[in-house]
Amino acid sequence: MTKYFFRFSLIFLALACQGNTVPQFRVHPSNSKITASQDTFYEKILPGLSGKKLMLATNPSGIGTNPTKISQMLEKYNIKLEHLIGLEHGFLGLEEDFSQTPVTMDSTFQRPLYHIYKIKDSELRDLLIEVDVVVFDVQDVGMRCYTYLSVLKRLMDGLKGLKTKLIVLDHIHTAMHLPPLGEKMSSKNINFAGEFPSLLITGMTMGEAAKYYNKEYAKGSVQLEVVPVLGYKRGVYFEETGIPWTTPSPNLPMVDSARNYLSLVLLEGVNVSVGRGTQAPFVYFGATWMNNPEELAERLSQLDKQAYYFTTVYFKPLYGPYKGKICTGLRMNLVRPEYDPILLAYELIKGLKETYPNDFKWNKGNTNHWVDQLWGNDNFRKSIDAGISYQEFRKGFEPVELEEKKKIAPYLMY
Repeated sequence: MTKYFFRFSLIFLALACQGNTVPQFRVHPSNSKITASQDTFYEKILPGLSGKKLMLATNPSGIGTNPTKISQMLEKYNIKLEHLIGLEHGFLGLEEDFSQTPVTMDSTFQRPLYHIYKIKDSELRDLLIEVDVVVFDVQDVGMRCYTYLSVLKRLMDGLKGLKTKLIVLDHIHTAMHLPPLGEKMSSKNINFAGEFPSLLITGMTMGEAAKYYNKEYAKGSVQLEVVPVLGYKRGVYFEETGIPWTTPSPNLPMVDSARNYLSLVLLEGVNVSVGRGTQAPFVYFGATWMNNPEELAERLSQLDKQAYYFTTVYFKPLYGPYKGKICTGLRMNLVRPEYDPILLAYELIKGLKETYPNDFKWNKGNTNHWVDQLWGNDNFRKSIDAGISYQEFRKGFEPVELEEKKKIAPYLMY
């Protein structure tokens, strides 16, 4: 026993002596050099709102993570909370589906919670006129189809020309290293998951998007203030900042889900489960008919210089397609964040269609295909159906991406 204890001691000593040479793949929050926007808001912005009437749009990914602090700070500065704006997943970020009623009573603040996707534009404007300030604070993922960006647009449309001020607390997201990618939304495909006038991957933070929309589309008519994240340099990965990941919605519980979402969200346009209601949404995907996932895994793992790989998984989703049924599928394992998410989405769906021609289907919405409403038009779907290579498909929208990159450049803050 003494011999083994001695060996263990030597190993432990050797590891301890390595000091800082031990690789660190994330930064602890206590070592972060980043100042979150909510810290600046509470210390410098909120005191200046004394005596004002407030509308609040947040959830646990923003200052909504601590409702008690919100109440205490509002009381301290004699700020009256008039209304809450309901985001897609509710104030606590726990709801899987949209609210079926336009307004509910929030149990946390005992104030009306207006579900912005249910109320009319005129009703929203009336609510905005009643307050002095709107505070908007949610984590986003840098994609047009993530509906919090649509909420921001609707608020800004309602605020055009009003004296009511909009304060946007900015956040760093998992796509900060990416330029704008994809295409813009065609008018016939506009939906709540695609109202903001950007490419699919926006290339902007929420605060940058607000500045962009105010100048380019609202002609500067919104009284806008963006509270930035201090100490951040664009391109630094989320995991390197020391900023804790705060779940913005039930299906993005971890950073891996948010990173994979950049590609796997387009799977919502086909008849597979993306793992909603499992322990790993947007990490698992599959279907009851995926009887040979290894073949698809091998095909996908050859892409993008081994930035990711796929392994077989079994799961039973609680929501969405194949609810309560055992699905065979794949787990997306991310190795490096430097990959082309559009390439992966295209080759993944193309691979599903070619591997399972008798089972694969495009999901249809009320008026058209759902993938068209995600991508923005029918080019993505029709190119896959025609067997066109990704390289050929991409040529069609590269000029759009370059133009968009130049257009948003003046509004980037990091």
